[in-house]
Amino acid sequence: MESSPPQPPAAQPTSLLARLLNVFAIPSQVFAEVNASQTRKANWLVPVLLASLVGMLTAFILFSQPAVVEQVTAQQAKLFGEYVKSGLINQAQADEALKTYSSPAVLKTGRSLIAAAGSLLGVLWWGFVLWLLGRLFLKTKFPYHKAVEVAGLASMISLLGSIVTLLLTVNFSNPAATHLVTALSDAKSEAHAFPLAVALNLFGFWFIGVTAAGLARLAGVGSLRTFPLVAAGWLLQQMTLLSLGAAAGGMISGAK
Repeated sequence: MESSPPQPPAAQPTSLLARLLNVFAIPSQVFAEVNASQTRKANWLVPVLLASLVGMLTAFILFSQPAVVEQVTAQQAKLFGEYVKSGLINQAQADEALKTYSSPAVLKTGRSLIAAAGSLLGVLWWGFVLWLLGRLFLKTKFPYHKAVEVAGLASMISLLGSIVTLLLTVNFSNPAATHLVTALSDAKSEAHAFPLAVALNLFGFWFIGVTAAGLARLAGVGSLRTFPLVAAGWLLQQMTLLSLGAAAGGMISGAK
């Protein structure tokens, strides 16, 4: 009786640390494992926690610089002054609010909370985007939690981008630039705008490529089909952020 040919050994699951690092170099293999394995909440929880820590560190470093605190205080003073002119609050209330909200401790705490919430919502949002793209355009069904795992691991690219942004914004002393897009829109000179634009394009395309690879694995299609879809979603998000940044800048300018 002939024996059946030996089967190749099953691929051994990698560690969480390996997945977090391999997503930078071999994302397709990482997402293939994610798609084939059981649910691992750590795939998105740990990146969210890391992004939150980087956001807190960013807030602590930025608002430990007197020049940055002075810029924020000046912007808030103009805004509260506009509220006084419009009759929403009186001068005493404006002075008290300015004293409270321009405190470095309050600025650090507030920006840290925003960073933590933004990290969580960002991963959940991109999980929804991938799930929706699969349903509407690729006509495939995969669990939402798998899309969230892919979004969480792909967010490691954005995490690295946040670290680079931190280094750039500290150099520029720009308190508004806690995101690459807002940093670019608020750059004070062409010399500042150029490296921010380069970073935006680099990490943006990198994130799109990695996320598209994850969607391709979940949907069982090629990356050539998923890349334009993910790119469109990313561009829409960046346009929305730019619009919000421009609106905020208009409010501050109107208070002058």
